[in-house]
Amino acid sequence: MIAMKDLRLSLKWLFIFSFILLLVSCMGRNSKATSANTEVVRRTTDPVTVDFWHTFNDEEAGTLKEALASFQKEFPYITVKLQQVPFSDALNKYKTVAQAGNAPDIFRAEIAWTTELASMGYLMSLDAFLDQKAQADFVPQALAYSRYKGHIWGIPQVTDCLALFYNKRLTGPKPPATLEELITQGQKLTTPDGKQYAFFYRGDPYWFTPFVWAFGGDLIDNQSLQVKIAEEPAVKALNFLIDLRKKYKIVPESVDFANDYENMQIGFKNGQYAMIINGPWSTADLLDGPEFKNPDNLGIARIPQGPGGWGSPVGGHNYVVAASTQKLWASWEVIHYLSRPEIQARFALKNNLLPTRKSTYDLPAVKANRIIQSFKHVLDAANTRPVIPQSGAVFIDLKPAYQAALLGEKTPETALKEVEAAWKELLSAE
Repeated sequence: MIAMKDLRLSLKWLFIFSFILLLVSCMGRNSKATSANTEVVRRTTDPVTVDFWHTFNDEEAGTLKEALASFQKEFPYITVKLQQVPFSDALNKYKTVAQAGNAPDIFRAEIAWTTELASMGYLMSLDAFLDQKAQADFVPQALAYSRYKGHIWGIPQVTDCLALFYNKRLTGPKPPATLEELITQGQKLTTPDGKQYAFFYRGDPYWFTPFVWAFGGDLIDNQSLQVKIAEEPAVKALNFLIDLRKKYKIVPESVDFANDYENMQIGFKNGQYAMIINGPWSTADLLDGPEFKNPDNLGIARIPQGPGGWGSPVGGHNYVVAASTQKLWASWEVIHYLSRPEIQARFALKNNLLPTRKSTYDLPAVKANRIIQSFKHVLDAANTRPVIPQSGAVFIDLKPAYQAALLGEKTPETALKEVEAAWKELLSAE
């Protein structure tokens, strides 16, 4: 009788325990806010292999392998299995495996992907690992893209922003500080024969955003989610860019959107364009150009300010952890190690990447790097793009409208009104 009673109690508790395990497992795969519970997920030194998908280019991947070799010496029980995934395929490929519950433990996600993947329940919240003190050491603009609905979903790995590049041989030591100076200085730098222009801007809408902010506008308000792209400041910004070509004639008249990035780089390296806008990823290519055999001839500054101040969009990547991971502590050890200031400094100095931690910028070698410190000055005044799951899609709608306005096929007002309608529909689908 007693034995039967004990057996019933044992079965009862076994059922309860099994139910709890099942519930936790389901939450780990399907919850919209999967959080790490460090009281349950204990640190271990048992041998473990962590799968890590990344989108680094070949040069950056070499730096990653060097960093992981030093990581292995400190954490010999953790093996990191790397898989390099083409950037263009990475997001869709990750979604496919995450939906099946087979996502890699660690993923290097573009910042726009982070909120999207978090909203789908594919990421593990890292709140328990990254306290307020640790968060305070990250550049605010970079950390903003790791936050979504009150949780931290990734560790900022690298950041970037758009800056004004200028050829000091042509412009002199000081670039234009305001949009008015861009025009006046630009007219002096442009030759009538078309062999030299003061400035070149792209038909990619990402390159349009600095001017929207410079005129005091915005894309989408991060707090209210109000669409602001069709408001007067953005219209003025688009008219300003059109005037640079049509009225002031300080940018090339011909337009080739399909090849404008390559044309911009080549023209700047050869002295055809005195000023361009680009990011830190382009510096190695530019320094190979004939105009910059003396690297001191390459100037980097904030994009000229307008009535609304300075503007520059922030980009970058985060290290994220899969909601389905069974190797949370090991995954954390990997991304935490790669986020150390001295490791970030390796990437910064070898690959022209901008660190995400404030303390990295204070390291002597980083502090002495003129290009990195120039970009840090730009980053300090940079702007946050919409931190929403749909942030990756906003430029898809903006691109054709922006280009149509530049070509004169639509007025800026009409083009941006169309974008406004598309974005409102996009946001309503959340």
